[in-house]
Order: sequence, then structure tokens, then C-alpha cells
Amino acid sequence: MDLEELRISRAAVVTVAQAASVFGVDVRTVTRAIENGELPALRLGRRVLIPRLPLLAALGVTVDNALTEVHDTRFGDR
Repeated sequence: MDLEELRISRAAVVTVAQAASVFGVDVRTVTRAIENGELPALRLGRRVLIPRLPLLAALGVTVDNALTEVHDTRFGDR
């Protein structure tokens, strides 16, 4: 995954490996950044996921709101 793929992605989170690919560093470097509080992360069981929008913000990348808007059609417009 590169920065442009991350920017246009609709995924809410990325894996540690994907984040490492974007940064161009080893997975262990991203893991240490998470452990040191330098990157936000969610732990779901054994999985560690990084929220995409805060990751982009940390990289200084702005995202078009139209691309990030999520519509939940199960409940209609609120």
C-alpha cells in the first residue's frame, strides 16, 4: 500500500503491515510507535489496527470529505 492508496481507501482502519508499507519502514518500527503512543491503534483480540484518518493526519494529508462520508442506509436519513 502506498500513500495514494491509503488516501483514496474507504477502509476505516489499516493493518500494521500496511502502515509500515506507507511509511517505508519495518513492521517493528510501526509496532514500537504504537507502543510509545506515537501512533493511535485499536486492539481487537490479537489484531492491531490503525485508524486510517488519524494516520493520514499524522502524515499531513487532507482527505476530501466526500470520500470519507459513510452512509448507513439501514436507518434512513437522520
